[in-house]
Amino acid sequence: MSDNPFTTKEQVVNTSPDTFDGITDDTINQYIKDAHTYVIHNGFSNAPSDIQEQAERFFTIHLYTVGSSSNMVSTEKVGPIQVSYFKSGSQNWLKWLQMTPWGAMYYNLWSEYGNAGLPPISLVVLPQ
Repeated sequence: MSDNPFTTKEQVVNTSPDTFDGITDDTINQYIKDAHTYVIHNGFSNAPSDIQEQAERFFTIHLYTVGSSSNMVSTEKVGPIQVSYFKSGSQNWLKWLQMTPWGAMYYNLWSEYGNAGLPPISLVVLPQ
């Protein structure tokens, strides 16, 4: 997995300046790192670099906009450790993406260039 993000804080802020007004650089950079993990694991590894950048930028804005406030995301905290995850079912994840225009644009890129959440499938027809 590439450790270097595809997008930059400047690209994210320039895309949605009002969203990040007054937000620290460290916070924005953390959201970019989080989005980077999703983009890599959602099958964008072999996508053209401009698509990787767009997907990561859109997902960063979506993550920040929706955060864990959605009822489709569960958060558990034990001491200083906190974990957020999607509730069961891929339909919840798709609905969560549709909650913002940025998530919807990410979904469109994911459908075309990512793995759309599906592993490669080989179909074999066996004779009866």
